[in-house]
Amino acid sequence: MEKRIISGITGAIFILFVLFFNQSCTILLNIITSVIAVLAIKEIFSVLNISKSYIMTIPTFLFISFIPMFGFGTISEIAWYMYTLWMFSVMLIKPLTRLKHVAVTYTMTILISVSLGKIIDLRNFGGMYGSFFVLLALSVAWMSDTGAYFCGKFFGKNKLCPDISPKKTIEGFIGGMVVCVLSLVLVAFIFNNFVFSEKHQINYLLIIVLGIIGSPISALGDLSFSIIKRKCKVKDFGSLMPGHGGILDRFDSVIFTVPYVYFFIKLIPIIKM
Repeated sequence: MEKRIISGITGAIFILFVLFFNQSCTILLNIITSVIAVLAIKEIFSVLNISKSYIMTIPTFLFISFIPMFGFGTISEIAWYMYTLWMFSVMLIKPLTRLKHVAVTYTMTILISVSLGKIIDLRNFGGMYGSFFVLLALSVAWMSDTGAYFCGKFFGKNKLCPDISPKKTIEGFIGGMVVCVLSLVLVAFIFNNFVFSEKHQINYLLIIVLGIIGSPISALGDLSFSIIKRKCKVKDFGSLMPGHGGILDRFDSVIFTVPYVYFFIKLIPIIKM
């Protein structure tokens, strides 16, 4: 638990550092998001044991870093089209390539690149509130996970999905939702009173709704990637983050929650200007 806490605090400080300098150095968030996407797909290659299949890995590394770096515009659409043509040509060029490896690689590449790319879209859409919106999106995922972990550890009795993730409990799930909602309200209060240049009318009811819906989505992301790990017969995707595992072990729920927060905030304004 000690390693998990230290690693989590270190990661949180790093993210806050990046978001703090977002206004003066916007490219920094793009670079970090792109690197995370590359490391995430690298872990997929590792669990599939295809890291040396360069006919797939090199084009995938190039493509998956593109959308978080440059956004999903016309050039990225062309890159997606070219990448799709290449991946469907792999088995023609190298007939011994397994369909499962091509399908999983392609699916995970699109999912990770587009979902993490929404971090940049959320920042750009938010303008001067971009860092606030990004932090809300990350908090939905990470505070749900943190709340579920500690509430499950101390109060958990009833298993949530024993066949998929034996340690997850119903009590942890509920605790994760409560912690998520409280954290979002706290983040909104701090930004509105100490970060924003002037106070705004934040709709705290919508902040609560954001957390109530977002927490189960976060759990879905976590459980979905747990199924992948079980199918691949691995405990963690990697060991980059002590106590947490690999990048995907920390960003699995983020991949599901960031697009949700992006669409929620875009369709339902939570700040009254």
